[in-house]
Amino acid sequence: MNKLRKKHVRAGNRTHDWAAFRAAEKLVCSTVEQAPFRLALAYANTYEVGMSSLGFQRVHELVRETPMWTCERFFTDGHGIPRSVESHTPLDQFGCVAFSVSFEEDYLHLLQMLDRAGIPVRRDDRGPWDPLIVMGGSCASINPLPMSEFIDVFALGAAENILPSLLPALAEEQDRQTVLDRLAEERGFYLPSHHRPEEESGSPKLRKLELSADQMRSPGNLPTSSIVTPKTEFANKFLIEMSRGCPEKCRYCWATFGMGKFRWHPADYILESLERAQTVTDQVGFVATAVGDHPEIQRILQQALTSGFRTSVSSIRIPAVKEGVLEPLHESGARSITLAPETGSDRLRLLMNKPITNATLLEKVRLIFRHGFTQLKLYFIIGLPQETMDDVQAILELGAACRGLMLEEASKTGVIGNIHLGCNILIPKPYTPWQREPMDNKRNLEHKIAVLRKGAAKMPNVTLSMMSPRQAIWQTYISRAGSDAADLIERAARGQSLASVLREFPERIEPEVFQPFPRQLRWHFMSTG
Repeated sequence: MNKLRKKHVRAGNRTHDWAAFRAAEKLVCSTVEQAPFRLALAYANTYEVGMSSLGFQRVHELVRETPMWTCERFFTDGHGIPRSVESHTPLDQFGCVAFSVSFEEDYLHLLQMLDRAGIPVRRDDRGPWDPLIVMGGSCASINPLPMSEFIDVFALGAAENILPSLLPALAEEQDRQTVLDRLAEERGFYLPSHHRPEEESGSPKLRKLELSADQMRSPGNLPTSSIVTPKTEFANKFLIEMSRGCPEKCRYCWATFGMGKFRWHPADYILESLERAQTVTDQVGFVATAVGDHPEIQRILQQALTSGFRTSVSSIRIPAVKEGVLEPLHESGARSITLAPETGSDRLRLLMNKPITNATLLEKVRLIFRHGFTQLKLYFIIGLPQETMDDVQAILELGAACRGLMLEEASKTGVIGNIHLGCNILIPKPYTPWQREPMDNKRNLEHKIAVLRKGAAKMPNVTLSMMSPRQAIWQTYISRAGSDAADLIERAARGQSLASVLREFPERIEPEVFQPFPRQLRWHFMSTG
């Protein structure tokens, strides 16, 4: 099914020249340019964003390690027909296009890529010779229903568990219908043409095939960068996954409930991967929901330092900020640390099941600046259940207290840094304890945002970024909606502004966003395991 098909391709459109991107890439995995079977691996965003995704790179590596297979990458960059980075082949010339989607906002980009390629965006409009459209990534497992009119196959779980079923089906079956029939009988897939959860009830739940703790103890199951390039958000960094899940159970967080129990890769495998990294770069980035909670984090950071790497971490849970973590990070050249207090008040933090006090946080912040770090990013959420304006004001007070500590430590060195307050709006995500909660109303949010902006503007060396209420309303809607959201998503993908969509269809959007969810949750036909 994956052999190159002869098909008319529209001419005259400008396409992206990938030569400069490829010239800057340093491959870590084996290079297979020619193989009997090819997979189009697409990320519904730019090259810079897509190549920053370790999950996307992991699929790229696993496919290329499969005998008889190679894959070619596609991104949204450029105009006209999407063409692959590797061979400039048009997207519609592949038998299967596998999208990796981590953010609901990229749904629009996915449809736009299909449309630019001349592939019908609706699955019911595709013919026998159109590519099979597969969607994986975290969004496939949160709530696939809003995209179920567009996607042929949703891959539920880790690539290590999905590809051994997907690739043989693509290689061995003769047409797209037999592939669909075969995958419908396999574990780890949701096929809207075969499974109809909105029409049927009582069927066995579809199970997400997560990477288990036992699997993570195998050296071949450690995700690392397959390509290192300067043209990403993590320029020239070799990324290594440390763990999955999170030991905290914050009520708002899908990752901690949707990714299973906290589990980690053995330190020896992580350290062995540094040898591969040394062939292409002197920078390494450790990524995970809870990097600092790896039981051997200090040994890993110290070995990376000894091996000559400049090291960074994606974020650290507040309790994991310790001398043995900060010292090797700073000595290797890191100057920025990211923490997530989520709110400024102890009361509200306790309600979200994050029992960390401001006193504890401030002790950690002082330790960070005392060790010479100059950039501190603090992430907050507004619109939480039972939130008051005192809680919102507490964000500013906490920011000011952190700034005071920064200035105290800066008086010893003469180097004043910067504190960034990143504020998001609560999106009540499926599979979290707050999945039934309504989103805070727009007027309340606008008032809270105005208070935060005014307060942050009065603090030198403190910056603020805010999620807009419009973004939050749209994301909440497409996180919790059913298949009837398809026409609104398609309208937005075809150019209708989000403001216009929200204004034109309040009777459909607002009940999904601003009202408590009913007893029956439409996405619970899947089990996260």
